[in-house]
Amino acid sequence: MQQRYFGLFALALVACASNEPGEVKSPDQILAEQEALGDEQLKKQQSSSHVDTSESTEEEKKREWDAKQADLELHRAAHSAETCPESVVEGDKTIDPKTGKPPKGSKPAPKAKDTKANVTIVFANDGHVKSLTVSPPYDENPVGKCVQRALNAVIVPAYVGSEHSEEWVIDLTGAKKSGPAAAAKTE
Repeated sequence: MQQRYFGLFALALVACASNEPGEVKSPDQILAEQEALGDEQLKKQQSSSHVDTSESTEEEKKREWDAKQADLELHRAAHSAETCPESVVEGDKTIDPKTGKPPKGSKPAPKAKDTKANVTIVFANDGHVKSLTVSPPYDENPVGKCVQRALNAVIVPAYVGSEHSEEWVIDLTGAKKSGPAAAAKTE
């Protein structure tokens, strides 16, 4: 039995002896090694890559006006605004809260001769709509108010710079041809 304990003791002594380092370093030596490694890495970075600072960084690009996302959000809101003539009823402005539609048997609001509403939207830097104007005859009627509610809900990514203005044409005929004013003029 004593031989087993002696064997385990000898085995533990050999195992502990092999894990000890040959030389104990002082804190100053460890610090000097770390500084040398840091200097070596810095030299490698400076020699291997030349950073081009002429282009804007990713963070700066994120802060610029995001035309693609704004267009996407405005198209979503425009599709909602296109349904405004169907949701506004003549003489009665009540909408069934359960269905979100006018009551059965009610007539849609009369349409004006011009079935397109020109809208100007100004965005603040935080991405929210700062101001919104709808062209006559929709500027004061219930359909125009519905269009304003749909487009006021647009939120684009926050950006750096001055206020940004967008001109859109909302098609109220049901043909779903709403879009930027410049694109509507070319069609």
